[in-house]
Amino acid sequence: MSALLALSQAALDGVAEGVCVYDADNRVVLFNRRYLELFDMSPDVIRTGITYRQVLEHSASRGNFPADRFEQIWRARAELLSARKPFSTEQVLPSGIVMTLNIQPLSDGGWLTVCDDITRRARLESALRVQTERIEHAFAHMSHGLTMFDRDERLIICNSQYLEVYGFDAGVIKPGVSYREIVEHWVSRGNASGLSAEKLYDMQMSEIRGGNSQPTFLTRADGRVVQAISRLMPNGGWVTACEDVTERLRAEEALKRQNFLFDAALENMANGLCVYDKDFRLLVRNSNYLKIYGLAPHEAKPGMHLSDLIRTVVGHGVYPADFPIDALFEELRQRLSQMKDLTVQRRMCDGRLLAVRYRPLTDGNCVATYEDITDRERAHEELGEQYRRFDAALNNMTQGLVMLDSNLHVIVCNKRYVDMYRLSPDVVKPGVAMREIMEHSCAIGNHPTATPQQLYDDYVEKLRRGGHILHRHLGDGRIIKLTHRPMEHGGGWVITYEDVTEHRKAEARVAHMAQHDPLTDLSNRVLFREKMSGGLAEIAARGGKMAVLCLDLDNFKTVNDRLGHAIGDQLLRWVAARIKECVGENDTVARLGGDEFAVLQRGPQPQSAEQLARRLVEVIGRPPPLENHVIHTGVSVGIAIAPDDGLDPDELMKCADLALYQAKAQGRGAYELFRPEMEAQARARHILENDLRCALEAGEFHLAFQPQIRLGTGELTGFEALLRWNSAARGLVSPAEFIPIAEETGLIVPLGEWVLRTACATAAGWPDNIKIAVNLSPVQFRARGLVAMVTSALAAAGLDPKRLELEVTETALLQDDEATVAVLHQLRKLGIRVSLDDFGVGYSSLGYLRKFPFDTIKIDRSFVGSLGESHESGAIVRTIASLGANLGVETTAEGVETAEQLELVRQAGCTAVQGFYFSKPCSAGDVGHIIEQMNPVHRVA
Repeated sequence: MSALLALSQAALDGVAEGVCVYDADNRVVLFNRRYLELFDMSPDVIRTGITYRQVLEHSASRGNFPADRFEQIWRARAELLSARKPFSTEQVLPSGIVMTLNIQPLSDGGWLTVCDDITRRARLESALRVQTERIEHAFAHMSHGLTMFDRDERLIICNSQYLEVYGFDAGVIKPGVSYREIVEHWVSRGNASGLSAEKLYDMQMSEIRGGNSQPTFLTRADGRVVQAISRLMPNGGWVTACEDVTERLRAEEALKRQNFLFDAALENMANGLCVYDKDFRLLVRNSNYLKIYGLAPHEAKPGMHLSDLIRTVVGHGVYPADFPIDALFEELRQRLSQMKDLTVQRRMCDGRLLAVRYRPLTDGNCVATYEDITDRERAHEELGEQYRRFDAALNNMTQGLVMLDSNLHVIVCNKRYVDMYRLSPDVVKPGVAMREIMEHSCAIGNHPTATPQQLYDDYVEKLRRGGHILHRHLGDGRIIKLTHRPMEHGGGWVITYEDVTEHRKAEARVAHMAQHDPLTDLSNRVLFREKMSGGLAEIAARGGKMAVLCLDLDNFKTVNDRLGHAIGDQLLRWVAARIKECVGENDTVARLGGDEFAVLQRGPQPQSAEQLARRLVEVIGRPPPLENHVIHTGVSVGIAIAPDDGLDPDELMKCADLALYQAKAQGRGAYELFRPEMEAQARARHILENDLRCALEAGEFHLAFQPQIRLGTGELTGFEALLRWNSAARGLVSPAEFIPIAEETGLIVPLGEWVLRTACATAAGWPDNIKIAVNLSPVQFRARGLVAMVTSALAAAGLDPKRLELEVTETALLQDDEATVAVLHQLRKLGIRVSLDDFGVGYSSLGYLRKFPFDTIKIDRSFVGSLGESHESGAIVRTIASLGANLGVETTAEGVETAEQLELVRQAGCTAVQGFYFSKPCSAGDVGHIIEQMNPVHRVA
């Protein structure tokens, strides 16, 4: 018994609060050392058996309260004790320490006193009041309107600028009013023309609750525009900043219009243009300047000196190497200093003649225009040269050309026309009648289905109707497009001939591509829907049945991530070929996108569909090696039957998708027929998603903590924080059930922030040598502000960054390697530890270990669980442990549940462990007990 009492006293002396127990006669029964320390009382005086009055007298003698107030305090305490009800009081000691005393009556007539030092908390509350006053002062003097709403959409606070920007009545808009009432008040004052208060409220709340941080704009009745930006707060409320942006928008619009007109004028000039400053550095140039000199945009950037531009042009061989740059500049400086223009003409190496004119501006800058005057110089050349050019152009056209007079005789034609129809130059020449050409063309087999007379009569008939286009299908399969245009003067016609055979083939290919998947050449979603709509219409009219099979490859993402997209594309083509082999001649196979395929199948249903599904699961479940890579994949199939499951394409696809979802949920590599209850299951998942959205606000989440132990010393190093959901409606919900939904919907971002902040705040109360490990989802890396959020959580908790370890999976690194590694380096600079979680089950690229120096590699529990049974698992664990040792990185084995597994990971070389063998995840309240008890547990281990 004495040992038990000693143990109880030792436990009592270990608590942080002061404790004293009195019996029914108000005599001390039990107290701890902390009780004496808090009130600076002597253990020689305070001992078992003395009365409460004697305790107060001794406390007064130690200066804990004035001696002249002893009787008053004694009477007040005695009265409270005689009431036999719990009560609390605060006491400020002369030293400035603030104490709380909690009195609790006991069932045997005695009572319990628990006291604690709350000085720090009291000081924090005082500092908070000062900080609040400062914030309110800043709030009132902001240039923007600012307002804050609570989770119930009620106004907490707003400044006068908020009322002024929106034109609100200060008598109506005050703390406590709901956001709906504010919207109704604003609309009632003639604002938001064309929108009802209800519609405007719904739109605004959708933006706010959706987490949209983009500005929204509202127009007041007087035409002024208000810009507002809202941000959600962790407690469910939000903050909105607003300002009147009417003048800013007008100025931006005017500037945009001015810039548009300037750019349009600059870029539509016929000549090149540059503006130089007084030091001859380029300010502005247009695209014609680049075109004239054949310069790339980066070779004529603003800020470049005119001499450098000329040297670049000379370097391109536009001007000769002996171009007199210095002489030009000397003359240019003299002319511009006299405010006179300078015009120079330069012959370019390609023979073009360029006129450059420099004109000074009053502000010291100058404008230069560049005009190609080559054509103007050559204007005096003989008319015969023009004819030669025309003839050269005519005979080098890609199209055939014929000019006919009003009597349909040839005026001129080019060689391309003769070659296109394979006509004889002796027949086709100026003056010949089109009738003769058609006779010659029929004679050589160009028009096997028509006589010359039929061809000519049809031709004349079309010409009577005016300009037109027709197509000739020649005997060799070519298609010639003829375009007839009447000549403006003197009658007659201009006809162009274009071989459009390849163009028509290209159009056919484009039409095919528009309805087929480019990777597999299967029907795409558009064509599949057309086929399905046609089949459903036929069933509605004539009866019969049709099955829709939706297929989704199992583990395809792993193939892509592990082996690359090239192997993934090969696998998709192989799957497409196997599906085509398995289906009937009249069935339609489509690739809907990614690794999704679909089949339309007629016939006796559902027997035919089930037979096909079984065959597909069997065949696709055995893919061959691709480029010496072993592929592990399969296919899941969902089946819907028309008309049993509907005659609407969207409804039928929805049913097939629900069946596919069920097939994948059953373990993949299987098929499922649609059943009506699947819709109920889908709705249940949707309800679970909605419950998950409300769970954080409702405070239904809590954390569990699993110990982590260093193998070499057996010491407790920290805890991993694990998220748990105790739903008010569902009870305990498995993380495997709600975490994937949270990641799909993006809810993992606010949920992950809550986990981090809660874990840091909890760990702040642990010993300094105990760290906390928190998992980060890949989705959190895609969200902005991760580093700021972690920094804020550490600051709010007052936790040393060295005590925080963030666990990252390979999936996060796969999504955006460079960006994620950059974020990890920022976190590392703060002093935070970073571990690579679940190593060995994903892509497992050693490149990650080279790009980022992880502190810990965590070996996935799937390998630890099969140690002793699987030779491969043992080899993997040893390899990872050896890799960690060579890199100077700790290796933690997860999921250790037996002594045998512990010994195997120790032999493999792992440096740390965690798992049920040591402790199941415990509550925050049990962590202290775990910390006290862990050393004996390790000695046993």
